[in-house]
Order: sequence, then structure tokens, then C-alpha cells
Amino acid sequence: MIRDFPTPVVGRLGRWRIQRLESRLILWVLLFSLLQVLLFAGAGQYLLERSVREEAGRKALNLAQLVAELPQVREALEAGVGSSRGDALAGFIEGLRRQTDADFIVVGDTRLRRLAHPKPDRLGKTMQGGDSQEVLAGRSIISSARGSLGFSVRGKAPVRDADGRVIGLVSVGFLDRSVESVLAGRYLQWLPAVLAVLLVGVLSSLWMARRLRAALFGWQPHEIARLFAEQNAILDTVRSGIVALDPDGWVQKSNRRARELLEVKAPAAGGLHLRDLFPDQSEFLLENREQVLDGVEVYAAGQELVLFRRPLRVAGEVRGLFLSFRPKDEVAQVSRQLAQVEAFAELLRVQTHDYSNKLNTLGALVQMGAYDKAVDLIGLESRGHQAVVNQLLESAGEPLLAGLLLGKYHKAKEQGVVFEVAEESTLDGALPEVLLDRLVSILGNLIDNAIEAARSGPRRPPRVRVTFDDLGDNLVFDVEDSGTGLHPERLEALFRPDYSSKSGREHGVGLYLVKTYVSALEGTLEVGQADLGGARFTVYLPRPPEDEETAP
Repeated sequence: MIRDFPTPVVGRLGRWRIQRLESRLILWVLLFSLLQVLLFAGAGQYLLERSVREEAGRKALNLAQLVAELPQVREALEAGVGSSRGDALAGFIEGLRRQTDADFIVVGDTRLRRLAHPKPDRLGKTMQGGDSQEVLAGRSIISSARGSLGFSVRGKAPVRDADGRVIGLVSVGFLDRSVESVLAGRYLQWLPAVLAVLLVGVLSSLWMARRLRAALFGWQPHEIARLFAEQNAILDTVRSGIVALDPDGWVQKSNRRARELLEVKAPAAGGLHLRDLFPDQSEFLLENREQVLDGVEVYAAGQELVLFRRPLRVAGEVRGLFLSFRPKDEVAQVSRQLAQVEAFAELLRVQTHDYSNKLNTLGALVQMGAYDKAVDLIGLESRGHQAVVNQLLESAGEPLLAGLLLGKYHKAKEQGVVFEVAEESTLDGALPEVLLDRLVSILGNLIDNAIEAARSGPRRPPRVRVTFDDLGDNLVFDVEDSGTGLHPERLEALFRPDYSSKSGREHGVGLYLVKTYVSALEGTLEVGQADLGGARFTVYLPRPPEDEETAP
């Protein structure tokens, strides 16, 4: 089972790195927020200034049109510059200007001579700006121009007499400093919104940093990059093929060895499903994802692979699967040697236990002075053991197969199970290494299951019988026990990898492996009722050709 990613010990350096991550996020969010504020402020300034100037122009024009309709203005223009009414108009217009927020109200005749102006010393002088001829033609306008008081936004309207003739004009304006003062007030209204945007950005960056740190198990970005590079280097140097799957069976990662074994040309096998890699076993490999599978033989890309499966857990939940596999022929020799060592170790363990009891008995006989009985016990034990060894060697022919049966004999004897090899059993000639290797696995699993079934069955003494022969075109191996037998309703699930009548994660794949190996050897497996009262498993394997039998 793959553990969760460990959380690193956060010391002074680790705390500094975490803070640096948060600082980076804060800096990035602040810069992004400032960029947004600047962009929106630039666009807003342009639109706001345009709006304020248009508003000032409309207001100036409205005031100019109102002033142009006043009878005092009409009478002063009809009287002319220098008249008493003309001189009185300047004071009247200045009082009117002060009642509004206009920067200036100027009244001029058709020769553009001023009759009213905020600066008394400029009365009688010519109006400036160059935009008055259109007004004298009878049209009201809004313009921006530089006059005697500076650059301004102004509205101009013609003054008409009773007959409708243009006799002068009125110009009302707002200087740039007044417009800019209005803009500054509007900008101050925006300031809280800008500060709120920046504050939200900082708070959101802190929240994101903490969420990101938790999601990354406390690792810093540069540490993750280093781990990723190390992981790729490790994956590409191991001799096993490795594939990581998501919960739906899609390939998330694979190493170079896996792509070579499965003949995948994609750079990382991304975009492929498990069924593309293991067409015949994909459904089985995606079932019961929490179960660990060890040493399952599968077929892909025209070769036999030994596969191991582990659930990939994140925060205690299964988030995918981890598969590792190697070619069968690469592990066959190691497996065979391991089987021999295990059989030998089992034999030594059982023999040690058995002979320990015998030595205790011999010691007691010697102490009692029963030397003849001690000699008889030694002879009986020697003849019995030698008889079993001789029978197995004569029947099995193959030393490896005989060693397996001898080890199972002592294992059964230790557990109080009578283990016997039928006298008519015979197997002549050497077997190919591949066949012998799988045959050891097949018989080993069947005999272990038979011993367990007989020991837990109701019949006494519990018995297991093995029969084999090589007559005809097949090698036939028969294993039966005196257990309770097999229930018909369980036959369909019998050879599934997750089926077992025993507890423990090591159980549940034995019969599945037996069926897999038998199928690989193009043989058949039959299940039935044994003469001993329990279950019988019969394996039929095609006899190997003569050249394979004699092959080293």
C-alpha cells in the first residue's frame, strides 16, 4: 500500500520558505491588482474627464442662453459700448456670475467688444478664442479654447433684438482648474474602492497560499520540482515497468521500461486507458481497488508479465492504482531458486521439529537403559524416511518435483495430515525449465490448499493424496483431500483472485495463479469430488515435444 506523501519537518528554513511562498503570492496578486487598477483608472480617467467636460459645456451653454434672453443684456447691446446702460451691465453680469459657479460671463457686441467681463480693465477690448463668428451667425456652440483668462470649456449663445437680428453674444465658461477640481473630487470617491480591491487581493492571496500549502503537503514549489525530477530519474532507471492510473483507469504516468515492455510509442503513455495496455485483464485489474495483488501473471504485447498492484492513497482515499511488472522470463530463474530455497527451508524447519521430538524420545530411552528399543526406533525412523525419499525419487523423476513433494510431506505430517503419493504415480524423463517452474507453483498451491482443507475438515485422520502419470499425450496431476468439498454455488467464484475461504491478505490468489499457469501451458483444470470425501483438482498438461524434454 502506498503511503500518503509525508509532510516535511518545518524548521526555521521551512517556515521561511512557506512565508516566501505566501509573500510571492501576495506580491503577484498585488501586482496583478495594481495592473488592473491602472488599466481601469486610465480608461476611467479618460471617460470621466470627457463626461465632466461635456457636463461643464452643457451647463455653460444653458447659462449663456439664459443670459442672452435677459432684457438688460439686450438693452445694453442696443445702447452700445460706452453708454450708461453698457457700463451698468458689467456690474449686473458680475453679480449674476457670483450667484452661479461659472468662472466667467462675457457679453460682447457684433464687433466682439466686451460689455461685461470679470476683469474691469478688459471692458471694451476684443474677445479672444477665435470661435465667435459662428455664434454671430446665429448658432449656439460649446467649445474649448484659450481666452484671456486661460484655457476653458465654454458655451456661447447669440443675443437677438426684437426683430430677431443678432446684436451680440454671451460667453459663459469654466476654466481648466475648475474642471480639474471636479475631477479630483471624483477621484477621491474612487479611492476606497481601489483600496478595497487591493485588500481583497491580499486576503485572497493569503487564503490561496494556505490552501496551496495544504494541498502540496507543505512542500515548496522548488522542492516539488526537485522531487519530480528525482522521481523521473528513479522511474527511468528501475528495471520494472511502472504505470500510475487515475480512478477511472486512465494512465497518468509511466516509465521508459513500461513503454518498452508494452510497446507504447507515446512519450509518457498519456491519454491511454488501461484497456489499451492490458486488453484482456483491464476489467480484472480495475476491480476491488483496495486489494493488493502480488505476482499476478498477465499477457500483453505478446509476452508474459508478472504484475503487482497497489492502491494509490491520498488523504486516506484511494485516488488511483499503481502497477509494476516485469517479464516472466526475467523472474523465472529467481522464482525457481526461491521456490527451491523455500522448500528446503520448510523441509529443514519441519525436520528440525520432528527430529527434536525423536531425540527427546531417544534420550529418554537411553536414560531408562532401553538401548534395544532406542536402536529399533532409530532404524524405524531411518527406514521410514528413506522409503518416502526413495518412493518420491522413483515416482517423480525430477529432483525439484521430488523435493517439493517431500517438503509438503513433512509439512502435512507436522500438521497431523496424512500425506501420500499414490504408488502407481510415475513421471519419466526430464521436463523443460519453464514447464517445471510453473508445475512447482501449480502443485504447491493445490497441495497447500488440500492440506488446509483436510486439516479443517470433519474426517479423521485428515488425508491428502497426490497422483500423477505421463501416460498418453498429457501429463496428469491429481490432488485430492478429505475436507468438506466444494459448494456448487462457489465454483464460479473459485478462481477469482479475490476469492478465499481463509483470512489474510496473502490468501485469495492461489487458485487464480493455478488457473493462470495451467492456461499458459495450454492445459486444462478440472474440479470434482474426491474419493477421500473432499475436493479433487486434476491438471492436464500437454506433453512437451522431445526436443524440449531434453533441453537443458
